[in-house]
Amino acid sequence: MARPTKAGEEKRTAQINLRLTEAEMAGLRLDAAKAGVPVSDYVRRSAIGQSVSMRSASRTDPALITELNRIGVNVNQLARAHHRDSAFVAYWREVGAELEAVLTRVLGGGDGSDNHR
Repeated sequence: MARPTKAGEEKRTAQINLRLTEAEMAGLRLDAAKAGVPVSDYVRRSAIGQSVSMRSASRTDPALITELNRIGVNVNQLARAHHRDSAFVAYWREVGAELEAVLTRVLGGGDGSDNHR
């Protein structure tokens, strides 16, 4: 489906040309990245007085997200097996052990490598 056509007053047709030093441009890029928006949006919002809130830096480990996602997939498969009346009790123990290892690592109780596949 195509994007709806903007009304005339919604179209951005006015333009400002601006010259910056490399350091100023680098600063704008950094600020825009912190806000999670493109540089043009950051400059536009700043210029017309709209607030540009900075995103909080993510301290989440990508490997942790991957592990939790894998556990979530296992839980979903177990729920489906349960609804089909399949044998699933042994698998719940395995998923529980994986989840416990991840939580132990997240909460600072070790690296969980002894339970890692």
